[in-house]
Amino acid sequence: MKKDEAPIKFVLALAVIVAVLGGAAFAISRALPTREKMDLESYYKITSEDDVAIVTDSGISEMRGKRIDGEIYLPYETVSREICGSIFYDRPTGTMIVTTPTEKIRFDAANEIREVDGMEYVAYGLVNDYSNAKIALLEDPARIVVRDEREYKAELVVNDTHVRYGADKKSKILTEILEGAEVEILDVGSDGTPGSNKTDGWTRVRTEDGFFGYIEDKDLDGRVVQKQGESSGKLGEYTHILREKKINMVFHQVTNQATNAALAQSFMDVWGVNVIAPTWFFLDSEAGDQTILADGGYVATAHGLGMQVWAVMNDFDGAANSGEATQAALSNDSVRERLVADTVGQVLAAGADGINIDYENVTEECAPYFLQFVREMSIGCRNAGLALSICNYVPTFTKYMGRAEQVRVADYVVCMCYDEHRQGSPKAGSVSSLPFVEEGIRDTLAEVPASRMIAAIPFYTRLWMTTSQDAPESRALGMTDAQSWIAENGAEVNWENEAAQNYVEKQDGGTFYQMWIEDAASVEAKMEIVAESDCAGVAEWKLGFETGDVWDVIFRHLSS
Repeated sequence: MKKDEAPIKFVLALAVIVAVLGGAAFAISRALPTREKMDLESYYKITSEDDVAIVTDSGISEMRGKRIDGEIYLPYETVSREICGSIFYDRPTGTMIVTTPTEKIRFDAANEIREVDGMEYVAYGLVNDYSNAKIALLEDPARIVVRDEREYKAELVVNDTHVRYGADKKSKILTEILEGAEVEILDVGSDGTPGSNKTDGWTRVRTEDGFFGYIEDKDLDGRVVQKQGESSGKLGEYTHILREKKINMVFHQVTNQATNAALAQSFMDVWGVNVIAPTWFFLDSEAGDQTILADGGYVATAHGLGMQVWAVMNDFDGAANSGEATQAALSNDSVRERLVADTVGQVLAAGADGINIDYENVTEECAPYFLQFVREMSIGCRNAGLALSICNYVPTFTKYMGRAEQVRVADYVVCMCYDEHRQGSPKAGSVSSLPFVEEGIRDTLAEVPASRMIAAIPFYTRLWMTTSQDAPESRALGMTDAQSWIAENGAEVNWENEAAQNYVEKQDGGTFYQMWIEDAASVEAKMEIVAESDCAGVAEWKLGFETGDVWDVIFRHLSS
């Protein structure tokens, strides 16, 4: 070797060693978890020193509370929708109303509400005092953590570890968590097995102090258990009047006292019904006037036939029939009180067993007032020992109705699985196809427990008549009248698989007739879905529209 080659080889060897060591260090650094911590003010979306984050079961709210004059206030919209629906701001009277299970309490809104940049905030103290949710006020950073009474899945932590923002060792640390702590499991199915969104090796969790993040699977004990959230008990217990057996409720359209008197005759060929719902209360004015047809003789007859009576209130058969009229009535505190007092009083006087609210002119703008009406009616019913049920069209049409809040205070929520196509629809179609019923039940069950949900099905169809490119005309027909039309017109009946209904069509001169038929076969298909969903029962609109063979079908599925 030449003398001057030795230093060169040494330098090259050193370079190789440095490169190998550097590569090893890089590989090690990639394998090691990061110790970097998440900026929690950014995580909780805190943008000023007066902000207070809000954490609910749904996650970290986009809305934030505020410190105002040294006190904490929470966005009224968030409180009413996500924390405590029992707190209602009655703007016309300047009153905060708290509805407990058995009473209605008023507070001067001037002491409980603040407005900042056009947004209303309610005092944290009032929320904390009158919420059955468990609420914790935590610092560093300032946040309100809300836990409600819902069921959830949980696991124990078996090692001291970290909760990370993402499912990766290089993801920033949200918080440390100690062995023996319990965390809520978020990416798990109803049966306790991993959900479709689960990341291999990691589990998404929620901690008691309000962090949503990921823990490595090795740090959990692997046993998912069902837990029941606890009530703070501050608001009081919402008791419910529930029937032990499946409900078979038929709506009875009562238009006068003669209809009441003919109840026994109307039931000559009916059996298996255990609740009858007569239309007895019709909204007539924005001041809360009602046409009232409650009748003690009717109740005595129904009880003699083995049925309870749930009197129906509606806002479309009386003199008042518009969204504007319904909102004007329900947004008035004194009118709500009048409706509750008059209805409960008349129902008790008649000896009936419950009330069903079927207000169908409720718009999205009116929904908060409607929910307050339901809360206040629930007080009247609970104190009087009356069952309370609420009718809603399918969520596809009425997502804004607040079914979870309805079922919190009322006994049953009814999903009206009909009027898929109605008078005025731009095209002809089924009143209640099977996919429509399935979707309505499924979407309702996302908010309402099956044991408290009644699926309502139709005993009527529509005969559609198209004469031009304009929207078709239609008229409602009961099952018997539909069969008579088919026979009189010699129309050919064919089964339509997708709708799960018999279908007829006929061209007669310049008019094209169509009908998706409700009959025992279509009821059979619907009742299979009701039974599979394990609903509390079924309701039917309306008595007198049916053929006698449907009662066997309904009873068989409710008894299975």
